[in-house]
Amino acid sequence: MNIEQLTKSQLVLLALLLSFVTSIATGIVTVSLMDQAPPVIAQTVNRVVERTIETVAPASQAAASATVRERTVIVRESELISQAVTKVSPSIVRIYSNSSEKATFLGLGIVMSADGVIVSDSSVFGASSTTAIALLDGTRLNASLTSRDAATGLAFLQATSTDEAQVTWKPAVVTGSNPILGQTVIALSGRTVVRIEDGIVTALIPGEGESPASYAVDTNISPDSVMAGSPLINTNGEIVGVSTSISRASSPKGFLASSALIQQAAGDTQESPKTSE
Repeated sequence: MNIEQLTKSQLVLLALLLSFVTSIATGIVTVSLMDQAPPVIAQTVNRVVERTIETVAPASQAAASATVRERTVIVRESELISQAVTKVSPSIVRIYSNSSEKATFLGLGIVMSADGVIVSDSSVFGASSTTAIALLDGTRLNASLTSRDAATGLAFLQATSTDEAQVTWKPAVVTGSNPILGQTVIALSGRTVVRIEDGIVTALIPGEGESPASYAVDTNISPDSVMAGSPLINTNGEIVGVSTSISRASSPKGFLASSALIQQAAGDTQESPKTSE
């Protein structure tokens, strides 16, 4: 092959080929020499290479190339309400009269401890000390009235499992502080199925008489959706109130605040309710 007869394009390609072969040969020789070189020389060469790379590609440019992308996730309030109701539903029971005849629906109750302590509205029990409860899955058990509090209108029951129905109780999470004005809340009701209505807290009414520290949580929820023992929850599925005769006397849309519920439960249950500050 006569180099003088090559065109300019062919000469450029030949130069690139020679450069490529030379680079490969240089790399092989360099690796061989580095393996044989003393550690001090190898460290010096590595430092030179690192400094060269930092000069060609500054750290600021490398950091800029790693772009952090942030994505805003929008959670709808309706989704929060649905999740909250799903969370608390296993902790809500329906209370019936314990009669040999057709049982009468009395109201709702809230499971407060893992051994079957339930709280509800004392006004529904009358002179009876025994009652029946139905769980979310339809299981029915007997329960005994253990205490009442006239100042708050709360009543505590102790449910008893049977050999046929061994129940694993799921206590509700009760907030340790009162809700705030404008906070979204959900009331649960329903005689046979779970029914809900959401609203906001419109007022906090201080208690009177023997229970001045308790509060009635007033809402804009329809009174038709509030029944004896109806729990009031927040969007986290935590109990913030319960409907009793005392709270409904303050307002037909009122609920006894959870702070009073916790204080009363601490003295009436062997296991305190789960709280969330």
